[in-house]
Amino acid sequence: MRRLGAVKQKIPCVFLTKVIEEPSAKRDQPFQILASETLNPKALEADLHNAIPTEKVDGTCCYVTTWKGQQYLWARLDRKPNKQAEKRFRKFQHSGKDPKEFSWNTEDFKAVPESWIPALGILQSDGHLLPDENGHTPGWVPVEKNNKQYCWHSAVVNYEVGVALLLRPHSDGGLEITMVPLTELQEQTLELIGTNINANPYASSTSSWVAMACAKHLPEFSAGSDKC
Repeated sequence: MRRLGAVKQKIPCVFLTKVIEEPSAKRDQPFQILASETLNPKALEADLHNAIPTEKVDGTCCYVTTWKGQQYLWARLDRKPNKQAEKRFRKFQHSGKDPKEFSWNTEDFKAVPESWIPALGILQSDGHLLPDENGHTPGWVPVEKNNKQYCWHSAVVNYEVGVALLLRPHSDGGLEITMVPLTELQEQTLELIGTNINANPYASSTSSWVAMACAKHLPEFSAGSDKC
């Protein structure tokens, strides 16, 4: 079995999805996409019966890999369609056609930083990256310490020392935030959580804190079905 923390793209639903003609809570979407009672063949192919269910940690996804010759923390950044392409794609979706049949052009997408890399496993056609069913291409950008856009990401990593703050089990059965060498996290995906991340679902404290976590380190949180 592949180790925990190795997921580098969105995980498909365990069950096949279906479209129903009822208004969605999403704006300008007159249909809903729901899970059926039929297992997804992809889940069965992935040896679902021997899988370990873990919580989908609710923060923002990060990735640790090499950049500029050293281990770096990377933030999630999806390459998304521009407004015109988005309208064409939504119109195609509303017609009831399979999103996989939509024809994308290179100029349909917003620009991404030169340092951006696509997530592993992204399919290609004629040398071009293929977006997912939402029109997005999952990817990553390196977190540089002077980039204010990723200030909370920067707060958990020190490149000079080569360490990151990680939420881990403590010997007393609780959890603790501790420093971990980035080399131990190489090629892992983790979730950035904390006071200012995604409405802070894991703590009611008014004190400012931030750390990275993986589902295998959060046993007392409510159980879910996704890996971090």
